[in-house]
Amino acid sequence: MRLSTLLFLLMQIGGCSYAAFAQGESGEQLLKGAEARIEKLRKADVTVSLLDSKGKPVSGVSVKVEQVRHSFLFGCAAISLLKHSDSKKEQDYQKLFGDLFNFATVLTYWQDTDPTPDRQNFTLIDSQVEALKAKGITVKGHPLILAGASPRWAPADPDETRTLTEKRIRQLASRFKGKIDAWDVVGDVTTAGGAKTGLGAWARKSGPSQFTADALTWARAANSTALLMYNDYKLDGDYTKLIQDLNGMNAPLDAIGLEAHMGDSNWSLEKLWQTCETFSSLKKPIHFSEITVLSDDPREDHAKAWPSTPGGEQRQADYAEKMYTLLFSHPAVHAIAWWNLVDEDWDRIPGGLVRKDLTPKPAYDRLMKLIKGKWWTTTEAKTDKKGSIKFRGFAGHYRISVLTRSGKVEEFADISTDKSNAIVLKLPAK
Repeated sequence: MRLSTLLFLLMQIGGCSYAAFAQGESGEQLLKGAEARIEKLRKADVTVSLLDSKGKPVSGVSVKVEQVRHSFLFGCAAISLLKHSDSKKEQDYQKLFGDLFNFATVLTYWQDTDPTPDRQNFTLIDSQVEALKAKGITVKGHPLILAGASPRWAPADPDETRTLTEKRIRQLASRFKGKIDAWDVVGDVTTAGGAKTGLGAWARKSGPSQFTADALTWARAANSTALLMYNDYKLDGDYTKLIQDLNGMNAPLDAIGLEAHMGDSNWSLEKLWQTCETFSSLKKPIHFSEITVLSDDPREDHAKAWPSTPGGEQRQADYAEKMYTLLFSHPAVHAIAWWNLVDEDWDRIPGGLVRKDLTPKPAYDRLMKLIKGKWWTTTEAKTDKKGSIKFRGFAGHYRISVLTRSGKVEEFADISTDKSNAIVLKLPAK
């Protein structure tokens, strides 16, 4: 089956599998309340105190505060990273990616890392991770297990496959420790039993819960501090039962990934909110891990060509802004990740934030205005009589600086919503 056909089917299943809607409030009402929820949920009060070399408060001095990075994870799959033959295009791609995102999904499919039974290839992954880390971007590996993504040489026997998979999970989680410390350990296990692979046979034999629990346990043993996730597109009772089972088994699951590949129509705002509410009951942080919103003309026949259109791009931008605003305002959501940054870098769909020629679509610009504009904190104020300034800022990493006669004094600090944010900046002796 072509990837375009497969992805389209996944879009339809993911888009229609959860039919519940929010009770009491409409999508527009929920959206109207988002700003107040974001203010309360995503920001914190901060005090910066300026002291001289003897520890005495310094008043009347201007202090500049600049956010450097969000704590919240705004991400995208780095599908095309380091794959451009044209160095200028590669440079443009990396700038577009790094300017907007602080979180990246790197593809680690088994058939790609192990093309033959006796040969492994991590060259591209190593280079991608290095490039992303150089930009201060947190990296997630995707996936360690996906039943439909086995190399052709992989065995059909479930026990042999289980042994090989344990070895692979332990190897990758250990090898990339400190470089990739977040993993989609298992994906789509609710439908894995239908896969005609050894992984599918193992899933049928052990059942989805034990299959997933084993994989999580092996990953935790190899990297005790990694963020371990389960990821799926089938957002229904099978998913919620799986997580309930894993919770009952005390499996080392840290977060859950919800895919939102949208086909003919975008999810309603009510459905988005109700999905958050439903999965937040499982008591795990939620990552909207794979988002696809098309910028096509849905009335056209896409059998031969599937172009992005001006009208589709405007519709995509309007929806992306509302979607991100609503998700950012929900307390259970810890990450939002678009799937393909560029049109056609994942098969042929126009689901990117950027066109094939790497020019940004309106959706890219709209998200930039939110993530690095409306939801970004920069301020400057003079210290009061106590040598302090106070402000309220988005959780994240900050640069705090003071310009003195002898030069700039600079301090970096993390601002969090779950602690007291009292920062002290000490000036050197004159």
